[in-house]
Amino acid sequence: MKIAMSGASGYVGQHLTRFLTGKGHEIIPLGRSFFKEEDFNQLCHAIQTSQIVINLAGAPINKRWTKAYKQELQDSRIPVTRQLVRAMKAANTPPELFISTSAVGYYSSSGIHDEHDGQPGSDFLARLCQAWEREAHECPHATRLVITRFGIILSEDGGVLQQMIRLQHVTHLGAIIGNGQQPFPWISMQDLCNAYDFIIQHPHLQGTINLTSPEVISQKHFARELAKAKGIRLIVPLPKFIFHLLYSEGASFITSGQAVRPSILQKAGFIYIHPTIKKLLTTMSQAEITTGNKAQKSFDNRTIQTMDLPRYMGRWYEIARYENRFEKGMTHVTATYTRLSNGKIRVENEGYRKNTHNKAIGRAKQPDPDAPGKLKVSFFLWFYSDYYILELDTDYNYVVVGSSTDKYLWILSREKNLPNTILDKLLNHLREKGYDTNKLIFTKQD
Repeated sequence: MKIAMSGASGYVGQHLTRFLTGKGHEIIPLGRSFFKEEDFNQLCHAIQTSQIVINLAGAPINKRWTKAYKQELQDSRIPVTRQLVRAMKAANTPPELFISTSAVGYYSSSGIHDEHDGQPGSDFLARLCQAWEREAHECPHATRLVITRFGIILSEDGGVLQQMIRLQHVTHLGAIIGNGQQPFPWISMQDLCNAYDFIIQHPHLQGTINLTSPEVISQKHFARELAKAKGIRLIVPLPKFIFHLLYSEGASFITSGQAVRPSILQKAGFIYIHPTIKKLLTTMSQAEITTGNKAQKSFDNRTIQTMDLPRYMGRWYEIARYENRFEKGMTHVTATYTRLSNGKIRVENEGYRKNTHNKAIGRAKQPDPDAPGKLKVSFFLWFYSDYYILELDTDYNYVVVGSSTDKYLWILSREKNLPNTILDKLLNHLREKGYDTNKLIFTKQD
């Protein structure tokens, strides 16, 4: 499906774009220029040609809330949502689905809330969420509306979790904010992306949906689990006033909180990959936890133990890759392996960059018969690079290739596309091995 997305360049938008592209959807990013009044027709065209509209636009809340920044928080949400709704109403055929963002900051900080029994709060963030949602509710009646209320999104490559890990790295201390009893509504980035896919695939889902973990925890519980995952024994309380000095009124998103349950998702049968904070941090500690400017990495790059080299020969279509300087910006990428009469292997890589055909001819070898999955490939003189075959289909229909580090990664197939069931399986295997699948770029082949 075609999905028009505002906020596609943001923290969540980048993750969600990569994820949905990997599911076969086409993302149409709606940048700031789309929301200028003189470019309204451009916005209408993007909406008219899309089956789904996702609204992620909004300045981040984890900054100091000056009077000017509070106005920016409003201006980056309310007018954008209003303009999206206006464009949907102007379309001859309105989109099938509109997913508009909100936050659990909508709720009061007292009690436990779900979508059916949610008492709204009265502070600035709650009022902002309420106004934001009112704009979304003006969308066409023919369009299925889902309002996703985000909890605190946890991912090792940004947001609150990265900031907490950086603090631990510098101080070698765990940190409890105030008395730590305030609720800590959270969701992993992976579960958030999966939830969007779940919503798209289940047309009966509509209205407000909380995107939080089913586990209701306190900030103290989160801090203790994070410290345990990092091997830190000493945990100290940090007075709330420190965060008020840093963020002003904006500190409320971590000094107070909302206890929230995702009743709609659970009732619909959504399965969480990270239902508990312990499961998330355990998974991350096995892979990669970013600490300051360095990264402690643990990944499994063991190669296959058996391989029929002649069967590996032929053309492979690139399904996904970690971006690298050799292929940067390239589409329709293929790799063709040919075994020559002298036993050597000819490698021919092809692709297109800005409609210009690019081709590189290289050579490969299998230096150690006892390690058949470890090849060497060269495209320049005698400089060879590692080419590790991490996973290979028994019928030689698809393959996962890495190297001696986690800097390079490719998924290749004999066909231009892989079935979603196979792709999901490979991505899960890679995550289990410690690779960051959110960094994968899915190659255009059609």
